[in-house]
Amino acid sequence: MAISSYTNSLICFVVLFLTVTSSTAKIDIITLPSNEHIDVGKICSLVKNKDYCDNVLFSFPGIYRLNAKDIGDIFIDQAMYRAKDANNKLMDLIPKARSAQKGHLKHCNQFYTSFLQKEQGNLSRLLGQQDYIGLDRKADILAKHTIECEESFKPAPSPLTLQNTNFFNSVDMISAFSYLLIHQ
Repeated sequence: MAISSYTNSLICFVVLFLTVTSSTAKIDIITLPSNEHIDVGKICSLVKNKDYCDNVLFSFPGIYRLNAKDIGDIFIDQAMYRAKDANNKLMDLIPKARSAQKGHLKHCNQFYTSFLQKEQGNLSRLLGQQDYIGLDRKADILAKHTIECEESFKPAPSPLTLQNTNFFNSVDMISAFSYLLIHQ
């Protein structure tokens, strides 16, 4: 008798759960079967910019049929796209900037470059490991860095307000997505 991948995943989850709960070690990883589904309608109710979330989510036909991993990949790809947009804008602004602004622009450039070179991979790794707590923590850190980038410019708004807002909205969706999976 063949065992389906769902049954196999469920068995692994139960064995892992029994192993972890019978030991004294604390593990911050919530493991769900790889084909776990998430209530897509709830994601946008948890974000700060519901319209942005709706536009991203519902631009994908069949979004309701996707599993949690696929939806997470969409959110991470969206954040990558927004980080590239910010990075491109920064590459255009830095050479033309006044001395007083260059430091702020370079600081923001380091943040977005780091995301594109390292943090995007970390988000994908956490999603692949089904470490939704880690994914949520990482999204919160990225959101804080985005706010710091925006607030470093005085007087507001910064020349990156649109890009920072779009990136913030993207990582906010990752955070809402993670929150739902943690509490499912």
